[in-house]
Amino acid sequence: MRIAWFRHANTDAANPLDGTAALVDELRRTHDIDIIVEANAHDFVWRQLQRPWDLFVFELDDTRAHQFIWGYVANYPGVVLLHSIDVANLRVATLASRAAVAADRRFAERLHERFPSANVRYAPAFAGRPRSANDDDLSVARADEEADASVTRRVKFAIYDRRARGGHLIDRAFERARSAGATFDVLDRETSSGVLARSDVVIAPAWPPFHSSLTPLLAAMAAGKAVITTETETTAEWPAIDPQTWRPRGLAVADAPVAVTVDPRDEEHSLMLAIRKLSADEVLRDQLGRAARGWWETHATPAQAASAWAAILREATSLSPPSRPDDWPTQFLVDGSELARDIRSEFGITGDGYEPASGSRSSHS
Repeated sequence: MRIAWFRHANTDAANPLDGTAALVDELRRTHDIDIIVEANAHDFVWRQLQRPWDLFVFELDDTRAHQFIWGYVANYPGVVLLHSIDVANLRVATLASRAAVAADRRFAERLHERFPSANVRYAPAFAGRPRSANDDDLSVARADEEADASVTRRVKFAIYDRRARGGHLIDRAFERARSAGATFDVLDRETSSGVLARSDVVIAPAWPPFHSSLTPLLAAMAAGKAVITTETETTAEWPAIDPQTWRPRGLAVADAPVAVTVDPRDEEHSLMLAIRKLSADEVLRDQLGRAARGWWETHATPAQAASAWAAILREATSLSPPSRPDDWPTQFLVDGSELARDIRSEFGITGDGYEPASGSRSSHS
């Protein structure tokens, strides 16, 4: 199957924080996938007319880099991957597609409740396999520290939080932990694989639910890092530790905890407790990291996600998008091919192929 895959940037399979790069690599084992980004999107219409793709996939999120994709979503019905419930024109994205895919089961359920006529599908969240420490600056930094016996390596925290005000709350929790005697370093707040590799503990709140991707959290687990996140409907399914008691959450939990989860009703205080404990307890950090890596291997690899996506893509070729509502915005009623069709008609070419209309002969041959 030939697929045109629209996304905010070219795929970077070496970066575990690139949400779907590893998925695309897996799907390329059986599909011919062309990545469409803003820089080459202007070629899409004529390429589609010349040699149509079998299916379109559109990644949508609430960022400037994703905005160009809206020019194609409504007029080339395909599969929409929703990274966040904050996506602008969520109704249009869901009702204009053959299928709308959410990487969170609860998010998918809410979409179906809100748009019962839409074809909503669930595919599990995942993260790519992290690079080896030998591939980044981590090994060099650790070697320098080991060479100087007088250096006591401080625990390093990485933060991945998209909330506008979330950073202030985390900063307050850090300050309270320091006031209580904890010692640690906070890495630069840039969303990069290098920061992930250098960290010992990753804070990825994923709060409010469905407003951000789980990729940073799962990438940290894949890298064997101890993680702190929020107790939500999604993470409630995971074996986790409550920082209020340092006991497993749930009444009958047999699996080793894979994360420390914070109650959103006591977020700052519980986060402070988690920071203080993990900055001092190397054994616990190691236990959480190893358990997290094992959980990722069982539940959240790209290969597992690709299996679900393969079924969705096969199904999508036989599905039609829901009927367009009567109040459909006029900007979604044109597909951008009008000029190309006008030029083609001058040569007696009709339809989407390049065969001349019956009985006509081009005078330019």
